[in-house]
Amino acid sequence: MEPRFAIGLDLGGTNLKGGLVTAAGELSSFSLRPSRAEESAAGPVAALSEAVAALLEAVPGRVAALGLGCPGAIDPASGALVGRTAHLPHWDSFPVREALASLFAGPVAVDNDANLAALAEHRLGAARGARLSLTVTVGTGIGCGVVDGGRVVRGARGGVGEIGHLPLDGRVPCGCGVPGCVEPECSGGGLVARAREAGLDVRDAEQVFALAAAGERRAASLIGRLADRLGASIAIAVQILNPDVVVIGGGVSRAGEALLAPLRESVARYALASHLRGLRIEPAALGEAAGVIGAGLAAWSAASGCDEIG
Repeated sequence: MEPRFAIGLDLGGTNLKGGLVTAAGELSSFSLRPSRAEESAAGPVAALSEAVAALLEAVPGRVAALGLGCPGAIDPASGALVGRTAHLPHWDSFPVREALASLFAGPVAVDNDANLAALAEHRLGAARGARLSLTVTVGTGIGCGVVDGGRVVRGARGGVGEIGHLPLDGRVPCGCGVPGCVEPECSGGGLVARAREAGLDVRDAEQVFALAAAGERRAASLIGRLADRLGASIAIAVQILNPDVVVIGGGVSRAGEALLAPLRESVARYALASHLRGLRIEPAALGEAAGVIGAGLAAWSAASGCDEIG
């Protein structure tokens, strides 16, 4: 019997998402578990092993391939993490594809998590029908994937799209080491940290938006700063790549128009009028499943023997 599913996994600094994905991008058996990234280098591998075992048990003998989205730049040739990423603190140049191959006896694909979310949104979500799209994930950090003509754009060593680490006069040092990095002020994790520094008792970005909606000026000011700096980052990408559509995903995007309205204004403030013509800035359509679906699509590409993801 021909396999009906591939395994898609989306590894983050906090959680590991997984599911079974058909060749058409349909998702089933979605699961969520701690990624164990803070424990040790072995912690995420153990979480991946548990997730793969559970998904294989759900459809024994009927899985075509395994795909994983991972934070950081992933070298397309080796499948290894290029250097370090703050979201997986114990991994340094970690051989991700090699580790996956020890968990699954079949074709394996690995790429940056934002790249695979972008692939899913381009194929099946808010960027469907676009020639060139950007998908920006606003969560603990900032991710950005670029898809052109249906294929993920990865660059020489997998580093395309790191708009969160642009030196845009950031006021707070970032763990990436780039002076003036903008991510600590325009990410969800940064928003929460800045809110706490301002004396607000908040658990997550959702609470900051709720306080702003209730008239809390400090919260509103921080959200304004986030939208301004994120908009400037996106405007730079728009002027370099000239996309049809920019998709906004990640946990912070659940704020809806409270984020999107000032963000659109910010992009319009910083981007050339010629590049704004016809540009759409849309909320993601696939929600938290985008990375898993994209990883599953990448797995199907690997199963077909295709080196290019998309």
